[in-house]
Amino acid sequence: MRRIIYAIICLTLLGACGKGEKVSTRAERRMITEGNKKYTDRKFAEADTLYIRALKENPGSASARYNKGLAGVRQVVNPEDTTPKTRQALELAGKNFTEVANLAKEKPGIAEKANYNLGNMQFNTKEYQKAIEYYKQALRIDPKDENARRNLRIAQLQLQNQDQNKDQNQQQQQDQQDQNKDQNQDRQDQQDQQQDQQQQPQEQQINQQTAERILQAMDNKENQTRARVNRANKGEKAVGAGRSSKRW
Repeated sequence: MRRIIYAIICLTLLGACGKGEKVSTRAERRMITEGNKKYTDRKFAEADTLYIRALKENPGSASARYNKGLAGVRQVVNPEDTTPKTRQALELAGKNFTEVANLAKEKPGIAEKANYNLGNMQFNTKEYQKAIEYYKQALRIDPKDENARRNLRIAQLQLQNQDQNKDQNQQQQQDQQDQNKDQNQDRQDQQDQQQDQQQQPQEQQINQQTAERILQAMDNKENQTRARVNRANKGEKAVGAGRSSKRW
C-alpha cells in the first residue's frame, strides 16, 4: 500500500530576526497572517501568493519562506507525478525548505521543521535513504520530535523492504537467465542429437557398402580359387589317361 507522509502543518508567525534577516515590517506580518488563514482554509495557491508578497517585503523572512514551502507542497496532488509542473513545484518547495533548514544555528525551531518536511518530500518520492538523513538531521536539532522519530523508523523499514525487493528481483533475473541458459543448452543437445540421428543412416550406408565390397571381393577370390582347382583337376585327368584311378 502506498504511503504518503504529508508536510507537518506548522505555519509560523514572525519571531526574532536571525542573522542577516531584516526587521519584519507590518506589511510582511500582514501578508503572512493572511496567507496562514488561506492555508488553513485549504486555499493553498492563494496562500502561496501571499507568502510571495511577504518575501518581497522581506526576502530574508524565514517564516514566509517556510510557509511558502508548505503551500507549494500542498498544491501537489500526487508527489509521484513526474510532469514538469509537479516537478517544478516540488523543486521550488524543496529549495525553500533547504534555505530555512540551513538556519539551524540562528533559528533551530523552524530549521528542524524544514528538515522534517524535506524528509517527507523524499519519502513520498520513495527516496528513503535521503528521507532518513533529513529525519536524522531534524532529530539532531530537536531530539524530542516524535513525528520525525516515527517517520524515521517508517523510512528505515521502507528502505529495508526496498532493498529486499531489489535483491529478490535480481535473484529472479538471475534465475531466469539460468533457466534460459539451461533451455538453450537443452535445445542445443536436441539439435546435436537430431544431427547425430541424421548422420546415422549415412554411416550405416557406408558400412553396408563396405561390407558388400568385402563380400564381393571374397566371392571373387573364391571363384578364382575354384577355377584354379577345376583347371588343375582337368590337367591331372589328361596326364593320367588310360590308368585306373581310385576315387575316394
